[in-house]
Amino acid sequence: MCFCYVICWINTENDLCKKNYLVIMEEIMKISTKNFGEVEISENDIITFEQPIFGFDEYTKYIVLMDDSLNGEFIWLQSVDEPDLCFVLANPDNLSEKYSPHFTEDVKSIIGEKIDEVWLVMVIADDFGQSTVNMRSPIIMNLAQRKAAQIILEDNYPLRYKLFESEKEEKK
Repeated sequence: MCFCYVICWINTENDLCKKNYLVIMEEIMKISTKNFGEVEISENDIITFEQPIFGFDEYTKYIVLMDDSLNGEFIWLQSVDEPDLCFVLANPDNLSEKYSPHFTEDVKSIIGEKIDEVWLVMVIADDFGQSTVNMRSPIIMNLAQRKAAQIILEDNYPLRYKLFESEKEEKK
């Protein structure tokens, strides 16, 4: 990881004194990623998992990478510390109108009262049309506090919900 600084000079002029203030506006970091090459981020881009992603307890700092052409349907959750660790997440709003998880007070206490975003971890199959998402263990985010967690819902949602066939099955 490489650290750079964005530096700004502020000049003040008044009759009593003239001072130059050096203000460090934001720390810029470069991280390496497997799929996106080197990416510049700031500390404000990092989301900390208060309850880690299951099976990846040692990795708690991630950034969200987006492709505007996908219209918010999918994002990438890239580990800040491990270039090869990146999850593809799906927006549940685009998958099923029936998905309306209930979050207990215990869950809200993990990342703060406000849950801004809910995402589902994808399992990408060799045949992309057979890819699934885990609806029972969403990733929840509080963007203002830059906190997140993967939780297990008490609701009865599937662990392997097919992305592309489920819409047809729901209409039957």
